[in-house]
Amino acid sequence: MTIEQVSFRDFIRGVMPADILQLLDKRTQKSKGLFISPKYEEDVLAFIEAKEKQRKEAKKKALLDFVGAFGEGSDASHQAMKASKYE
Repeated sequence: MTIEQVSFRDFIRGVMPADILQLLDKRTQKSKGLFISPKYEEDVLAFIEAKEKQRKEAKKKALLDFVGAFGEGSDASHQAMKASKYE
């Protein structure tokens, strides 16, 4: 697997010197994206889906920790927690 940086203009012209291309803006030298050859497509998509699932699970766990579903906290309803707050 080879990785190279090419300008967007060269990419449009059909230059494919590597399996993975990092597209760069020639003036600012900022990355504009990646182009991945079809032979690595399935691996990259699986990695991105796993990463997204992991991010969603972490967000869900943080939310449930906040409301008390995991860790310390009571299993009381919202109304019961609100009532205990004002006691």
